[in-house]
Amino acid sequence: MTTERKKAAGHILALLTITVWGTTFVATKTLLNYYDALQIMLMRFFIAWVVLMLFTRKMEKPGGVKEELGIFALSLSGITLYYYFENTALSYTLAANVSIILAAAPVFTAVLAHVFTRDEKLSGRTWAGFFIAISGVVLVVFNGTFVLKLNPLGDALSLLAALSWAVYSVILKQYVGRCDNRILTRKMLFYALLLTAPAALWGKGLPPFTPLFRGDVIFCLLFLGVLGSAVCYITWNIAIRRIGVVNTNNYIYLNPFVTMVCAAIVLKEPVTAAGVTGAVLIVGGILVSELPKGFSLLGGLYPKQYINSAYEIDFDSLYEAGYRGVLFDVDNTLVPHDAPADERSIAFFERLRGIGFSTCLISNNKEPRVMPFARALDTLYVYKAGKPKLRGYKEGMRRMGTDESNTLFVGDQLFTDVWGANRAGMHSILVKPMNPREEIQIVLKRYLERPVIYCYLRRQRKGNI
Repeated sequence: MTTERKKAAGHILALLTITVWGTTFVATKTLLNYYDALQIMLMRFFIAWVVLMLFTRKMEKPGGVKEELGIFALSLSGITLYYYFENTALSYTLAANVSIILAAAPVFTAVLAHVFTRDEKLSGRTWAGFFIAISGVVLVVFNGTFVLKLNPLGDALSLLAALSWAVYSVILKQYVGRCDNRILTRKMLFYALLLTAPAALWGKGLPPFTPLFRGDVIFCLLFLGVLGSAVCYITWNIAIRRIGVVNTNNYIYLNPFVTMVCAAIVLKEPVTAAGVTGAVLIVGGILVSELPKGFSLLGGLYPKQYINSAYEIDFDSLYEAGYRGVLFDVDNTLVPHDAPADERSIAFFERLRGIGFSTCLISNNKEPRVMPFARALDTLYVYKAGKPKLRGYKEGMRRMGTDESNTLFVGDQLFTDVWGANRAGMHSILVKPMNPREEIQIVLKRYLERPVIYCYLRRQRKGNI
C-alpha cells in the first residue's frame, strides 16, 4: 500500500471510529436508567477484554517494567480517568458544557505533541482549524437552544478529561508503530478493569443482573463493549500510526455532530439550522487543520508581485524570464480613474513594444471608455471583460497570441484583477492605486483588501511567498 493510500485509510478509520464513539452517547444514556457510570464502565471494559482475549489467545510475556508502566499509563489516562472525569462531570454541569470542553482535546493534544514529539509541531493551521471547529461544536451542542451555565467543579472535571485524552494520545504514539494493536488494546482494557473494579465495588457494588434480561440493555452493552471499546480503540490506534496523533484527534471535533444526528434518529430530538451550520463549521475546521504546510486560505488573492506603480515594474528582466505578453487594467493602474491616456502612458507602451512585448487592455468598463484609450496607446483591448471571470483574460491572451505561461497581468484591485489573473494561471502584479478618488463600490472593496494585503506582506517578510 502506497503512503497516500495509507494516509487515506487512516482518515477513513478515524472518521469511522469517531462515528461509533459519537453514537455511544445514546447507548450510555439508555444504560444510565439501570446502572451508574462506574458499573457501565466495568461491564463495558469486561466485554471488550473478553472479546479481545478470544481473538488474541496468545499470552505475551511482559515487555519489561518500563513498557508495562507505559501501557498502564495509557490505560489510566485514555480509558479509566477519561471516562471517570467525563461521567462525573455530567453529574455537576450541563452536558453542553462537557461536550464543548471535551472538544478542546485536539488542542491539548497538539500542544503536548508540539512539546514532546519532533514531527508534529503546532502551526497556524492548527489554531485556525480549532477556532473554526470549536465554533461549530458550540452550535451543534446547543442545536438552537443557547443555554450555558458555568459550574467550576464540573467544568474542571471536563478539562481534566480532555487533558487525560491528550496525554493518552501522545503516549500512544510511542506504541502504535511497534506493538500489535489488538494485544496493546487488550492489555489496556485489563488494566482498566483492575482500576475500575475497586471503584465500582466501593460505590454501588457489582451491577445487578435483572436488567440484563432486557434486549435493549444487552444490545447497548455489546455495542459499547465490542464496537465502542474493543474495535474502536484498535482502529483509533491504527489511524494515529498512519496520519499522526494531531490529525487523528482533529476528528474529535465531529463527536458532538455525530451524537446530534444519532439523537435525532433514535431519540427523535430535533435538528435546527444552528446544528447544521455547526456541522459545516466543524468539517471546515478539520479541513483547515489538514491543509498542507505553506497553504494560505487567502492564497488565491495574493499577487506574485506587489509594486508601487506599473511604471516601476522591471519589464526588461521579465522579458528575459520568458514573458511575452502583458494584460493591463486601465483605471487607477495606468491613469487616474476616468482620465484619458497621457504622454506618460503613451511613451510607456511604446517602450514595452520596443522591448518586444505584446500588450492588451482588459477592463470591466464599456467600450466608449476603453476604445479611445486603447487607440491612443496603439494597443489591443477587451471591454466589459467581466473580471474576475476568466473570459476576459483568455480573450486578451488569444488576441496577443500568448498563453498563461508567458503572460503578465498588471492591475490595482485584488478581488477583480489579481484574483482573476491567478485563476487564469498567469503571473499577477498588483500595483497601488494612482488616485484615492474612486467610485463608492471600489472604496468599500479597498477596506476589504487591507487585511489581505497585510497578510500577504506578513507572509512575504517570513519568506513564505
